[in-house]
Amino acid sequence: MSLAICLYDGLTSSEKRFALKADSFSINYVKTPVQIPLPGGGNPKLLDFGQIRPTITVTGIVDATAPGSSENVAGPTRNSSTVYVVPGKEDLEDFITSKFYDESASKVEIMISDGTGTAVAAYEAAISQGRFDLAPATEDRFAFTLVFVARKRT
Repeated sequence: MSLAICLYDGLTSSEKRFALKADSFSINYVKTPVQIPLPGGGNPKLLDFGQIRPTITVTGIVDATAPGSSENVAGPTRNSSTVYVVPGKEDLEDFITSKFYDESASKVEIMISDGTGTAVAAYEAAISQGRFDLAPATEDRFAFTLVFVARKRT
């Protein structure tokens, strides 16, 4: 389980920065070229306007309660800090339900970290969906799935 997926809420004070216990990270690029059929069985015309819609999905495990400062990890530098907290379920749930993408102010950012101060990849994103699953015999942790619509990698 990797702690290489980091979330940052983009605020300059009282910011939230989380290192997720992620099992998988996937990015899907959807393009929307247009196909125009021609009468008489002619060869269709294709128009590609260069529209791209990235979608990011992150899955993993989150503890039912926050593990505390014992699970702080280093990640990419944001707002002069590299400290990221491993969230509990309530922390992550509060992040999902309270953070909204704002072009002019706080921008939620998903980063892939190698443990240094520089992100391997970073994506500005808006949270589209959050799901928490509880399975029998694992009441101390939840499986989570987060879905984001995103901008292209920076």
